[in-house]
Order: sequence, then C-alpha cells, then structure tokens
Amino acid sequence: MTHPDPVFARLAALPGAEPSRELSERLRRAAHARLRPRRVHPAWAIAIALSVVSYLTWAVSFSGNLYQRGETVTARGS
Repeated sequence: MTHPDPVFARLAALPGAEPSRELSERLRRAAHARLRPRRVHPAWAIAIALSVVSYLTWAVSFSGNLYQRGETVTARGS
C-alpha cells in the first residue's frame, strides 16, 4: 500500500483496552473447544479406511497392468 488508509489511521489512534476476565476465559474455552479434535464415529472410520484400501488396490493393479503390457502413458497428439 502506497497511500495511507484513513480507516487504519483512525483504528491505530484508538486507545487499547483489555478484555474482562470473564470474556477472556469464555473466548479461551471456545477456542480450545474448536481446536480439540472431535471423535469420529467408528462407521465413518471404517468407511474411510475401506475407501483408501480400495483406491490403493486399484492404483497398484492399474500400474501393474501398465507395466505388464509395456505401455506408457503419453499425452494425446504425441
């Protein structure tokens, strides 16, 4: 920014204020609750694991088929 912004200048001129102890504690608890990882239902964990395993199985078999045939992946028109 090459031009001074009047809004930022007015904000910088405002006096600093400390939040109350209650507000600070409430904000800290809310932030901590958002940072803490939530438990995943076992069914979702199993579904994710199965999808990862099935994708990796497909990727290995696809790569193996390419290797066995001696084919290479090239760009179209080449």
